[in-house]
Amino acid sequence: MSEPMHRFPLSDPLIDEVRARRRELLQSYGNDLDKLFKAIRQLEAQHPEKVVDRRRTPRPPTPPHEA
Repeated sequence: MSEPMHRFPLSDPLIDEVRARRRELLQSYGNDLDKLFKAIRQLEAQHPEKVVDRRRTPRPPTPPHEA
C-alpha cells in the first residue's frame, strides 16, 4: 500500500500566524473561553453595524457537486 498523499502542506506560515494569534488572544483572557466570548459579545454590542446575521443574509445557491 502506498503512503497517503497530503493535500495541504504540513506547515503554512499564514496558518501558523493565525494559530499563534489565537493562542495569544485566548491567553490574554486567562485561557477562559467564557471571558473571551463575553468580550466578543461586548464588542458586538458596541459595533452592531459590523456584525453579520447569517439568518438575514441570503446565501447563494450551492452548485451541484461534481463527481
